[in-house]
Amino acid sequence: MAGALDLLSLLGGMTANKETVSALSGQASVSEDQMTQTLLQALPSMLGKMQSNAQTKSGADSLLKALDQHDLSEEDIVKLIKTVDMNDGVKILNHIYGDEKQAAAVQKEVAKKAGIEPAKVAKIMALVAPILLTTLAKTNKKANKTQSVSNSDGLADLLGGVLKLAGGGSKKNSGLDIGDVASLLGALMK
Repeated sequence: MAGALDLLSLLGGMTANKETVSALSGQASVSEDQMTQTLLQALPSMLGKMQSNAQTKSGADSLLKALDQHDLSEEDIVKLIKTVDMNDGVKILNHIYGDEKQAAAVQKEVAKKAGIEPAKVAKIMALVAPILLTTLAKTNKKANKTQSVSNSDGLADLLGGVLKLAGGGSKKNSGLDIGDVASLLGALMK
């Protein structure tokens, strides 16, 4: 659970820090409120699906490979936001959700819940996906110093712990509010 707490802390800076929200919003060409509302819906969905995928050996191996590719743990979050590869984000989302069609269906549902256009949600999720992987890579690296998070059980536990701490768990509605997003999104700016 320590790894989950670390990830929760790491992710919190994305919305708790005005500069980070502003950078995300500017990069996605949306208002800060639209960014926050989309993150409230998108992050639990992404983490939940990643947790589900990590329950199998092939899914865990794939996620570990992606974490290795996105290990930019010393990277400043605002710099990362400004240089994120949106095509990489689209590929990550397609991999998380299975394919482009399933990713689009999730984006449409997130858009409905967040109250903004699906095209904007698609852009936000493509922007956030590589940042989420970078955050997970950083947390995984930290967790590996104390315990092994190098298999499906460890990854599923790490992701499940974050969702449980954030109030998302397996509930259909994430139950998150703006305060939870501030907590869920952590100290990347530290």
